[in-house]
Amino acid sequence: MKITLVASLALLTADALFAQSADQGGVDALQSQMNQMQKQYEQRIEAMEAKALEANARIEAMEAKALEANARIKAMEAKALEANARIKAMEAKALEANANSGSILNTHVLTDADGKGVAPGPMLDESFLKSLTRNFTFNVYIRTGVGFNGNGGPQDFDFEIPDFGLGRMRLGNENDTYMELTWQQAHLLGDGLDVMDVDMVYSLDVAYNTTKVSFTTQFVNGSQWASRQAFLEGKNFIKSAPEITVWAGQRFYDRHDIYIHDLFFDDYSGYGMGFDNIDLGFGKLLISYLGGIRDDIASGYAFNAVVGNNVAQDTTISDPRRSGLYMHTLDARIHDIDLLGGQLELIGDYQFLKGGIYHFSNGMDPLNIGDTSGGRGGFFYFHPWGLTKEGKPVAAPPPTISSSYWEIAFFGGYGASELFGVDPLNGKGTFGGYNLNNNLERINSDGSISSGSLRRASKMRAIGYVVWNVTENFCVAAEGHWQYDDQGAIAAETVNATTGISARISSVGSTVRETGGSSWVLGGLIRPIYWLTDWFALQGQAGIDYVNNNRNGGQAFNPNGTLRNDAFGHSGALGVFTFAPTIKPLHRNISTYTIERGGFYTRPEFRIFVTYAIWAKALEGSIGNNSPNGTPYGNNREGWVFGVQTEWFF
Repeated sequence: MKITLVASLALLTADALFAQSADQGGVDALQSQMNQMQKQYEQRIEAMEAKALEANARIEAMEAKALEANARIKAMEAKALEANARIKAMEAKALEANANSGSILNTHVLTDADGKGVAPGPMLDESFLKSLTRNFTFNVYIRTGVGFNGNGGPQDFDFEIPDFGLGRMRLGNENDTYMELTWQQAHLLGDGLDVMDVDMVYSLDVAYNTTKVSFTTQFVNGSQWASRQAFLEGKNFIKSAPEITVWAGQRFYDRHDIYIHDLFFDDYSGYGMGFDNIDLGFGKLLISYLGGIRDDIASGYAFNAVVGNNVAQDTTISDPRRSGLYMHTLDARIHDIDLLGGQLELIGDYQFLKGGIYHFSNGMDPLNIGDTSGGRGGFFYFHPWGLTKEGKPVAAPPPTISSSYWEIAFFGGYGASELFGVDPLNGKGTFGGYNLNNNLERINSDGSISSGSLRRASKMRAIGYVVWNVTENFCVAAEGHWQYDDQGAIAAETVNATTGISARISSVGSTVRETGGSSWVLGGLIRPIYWLTDWFALQGQAGIDYVNNNRNGGQAFNPNGTLRNDAFGHSGALGVFTFAPTIKPLHRNISTYTIERGGFYTRPEFRIFVTYAIWAKALEGSIGNNSPNGTPYGNNREGWVFGVQTEWFF
């Protein structure tokens, strides 16, 4: 390139020189000038080449350093592989030790927010706190509101059929405030494959029944606080069957309910311990022991002592050897049995109430209760149906919003299991024992006092329930229920001669009325919901209950102001009807924000309601009462309630 440049310059210079002058002296001068310029160009080019060589040297030095760094990285990777190999060897030894012991209870591995293992042992560092937060859930149920009756007074009652004890038609007919708070902490020992997986659940409820007072005094008057659940559940503790779970404490025990009737038709919740998810091939086995404790026998009964209309509540019982009453329950259930597109659950119970002589703290005569055992059996069947938005069959159970479903159940029990629960009183006090039946005036057909009513008692219960999400803006729920109950002895009611009130104790001039010991209830309820907009819906309720042979009685006023007890031993029906404009969201997909089918269980709901109830003349005095005086509808056959309410659960 240098030679070409020089030649070009020479030719150009020569041409210029020949064009200007042919004088040789001028040519020599120009030639000298040209040689000087050529030398300068050559020097500049040599300087540039020297700089290029220097730059190449620097690049080669940098490449050498990069190669050295790569060599160091490869050495570090080799060390890391060696460390991983050592860790795997240690894990293999640990698994071998677990295999020899058959248990993994003595391992303890925590994970951080990303699920990665952290140092063993609970340390209050950031990783441990993130692990707790990641595994923490909080659930709430709340309903609250206020209402007034057609006479202008408070809604401190509900319209409910007597002698049933299984809930009320809910919409516009709930006179209480109830809130349930549940905390659950999962993976207390970590969530690795080689650790025992332990969860903790605690539920607290706050309730106000018929008493509603101002904000400043609500925690003093009428409030009830209770621990509803407090239990631990663990799994992955048997290496060969990690799905098996163990639980212990106080819990809601596999409850089944009809939501619109507030009816828990199968509820053995209580204290105990059990094992679940034991694989039988065709289903999973749940088996538990539950204990029921009762240290008092008040339960709203007035046979203890009556002063006017006030019932003495100081009725703590004790036995010198056994203290209070105790019910043993052994419950076994086979669930998750696939059948005809749904799931079947088979249920069986054995129960035993230990008898004894129990003494009252208020000075009553001792109570002699005989030993009583019994059993219960039945089934529960759940069947989802309908199609999802994508046209696939619905398979998810409630409370999945988009599914429709129906369910049926039947149970039958006798003896101690006639109580259908783990509480030895279960709100009724139906026992086998001479003294108790003497106080309750339970009389055999031959006129003698029953000595073992609970041993002869029996109960059967059947239900059906359907929730149908028909379209994206219309859904409906409906249910039917039947119950037969035989308390094992003739029912009797003592009427105080002075007050005319059912006192259940004898007095001078008092009378005793008798009726059969068996009773049955048949009823049904429907609740449709229709959305006018995405947020506003109209819903209603229509239901009826019929009781045959009311054994609970009830007080109604005569025209002269005295009380009468027409409802005892009689039969009749109750109808409840509610209309409730409601602010209520449609169900929307949280990812796409598109409306999906269904929404019966969407919450929250903000309701304005009006409720009308009507009942048979034979049930006067037993419906619409809030006290033994029979107000506000104790002497009526119909009643009204107006109010507002909200409900939410998540």
